Amino acid sequence: MKRMFFLIFFVLLCCSVAGGSEYDRLKALEAEGIQNADLYYNLGVTYWQTGQSGMANLYFLKALNINSAHKPAKENLNYVIALSEDRDLYPEQLFLVRVFFEVYDFLNLNRMAILTLVLLILSAISLSWLLHYDPHKERGLPSLVFGICLVLFLTSAVFLGVKSYRQAFNSKAVVLAPEAELRAEPEAQAKRVALVHEALILVVEKAEAEWSLVRTPDGKSGWIPNQKIGKVLDKNPSGKA
Repeated sequence: MKRMFFLIFFVLLCCSVAGGSEYDRLKALEAEGIQNADLYYNLGVTYWQTGQSGMANLYFLKALNINSAHKPAKENLNYVIALSEDRDLYPEQLFLVRVFFEVYDFLNLNRMAILTLVLLILSAISLSWLLHYDPHKERGLPSLVFGICLVLFLTSAVFLGVKSYRQAFNSKAVVLAPEAELRAEPEAQAKRVALVHEALILVVEKAEAEWSLVRTPDGKSGWIPNQKIGKVLDKNPSGKA
């Protein structure tokens, strides 16, 4: 029995050391300035394994900001949200809205750029077909094809611009403290608007030196101390493993 106890203790100790070394390796890569969706995802999993759900969600969001089609990051993010204390604050989306965002997320920046380029080429080919079409024949078909290709190209280009802008200026943040109070004003003594908990995803509307005006998923706005949140584009988020 005593041997079994020491064996279990040794296994747990090895797992702990291995987990710590893996975390150190991943953080070293991040410190080198490497921005990679898989790196951020692995860091998110490491934080989740150490009980830091806020930091886990933060790094899953970092991964999705680089690659919106990163399926493991999306699944783990939804899993952590489902277990969080504030899961009821996330509004239920209509079916068509969910389908739209699934397609939008699947078309990450690289795929959207390729799609836009393909549609541009098709638009150019259809335009050439229209210009060189027999003038004695009805031009309805080539005009229709060119119009469809042009509309799809412009739509794709707009979404590419939106996705690129949102990646460069991501305003999402995550609550890192076990709980935090949203205030009506950027003052500790101001009226409390809401009580939020770790791992809740917020949208930063305005930032000051020590406070940020944020919006919760259910639409409430309030001020929160910067030290209690981690921003997706913040290079030095608080929190340690």
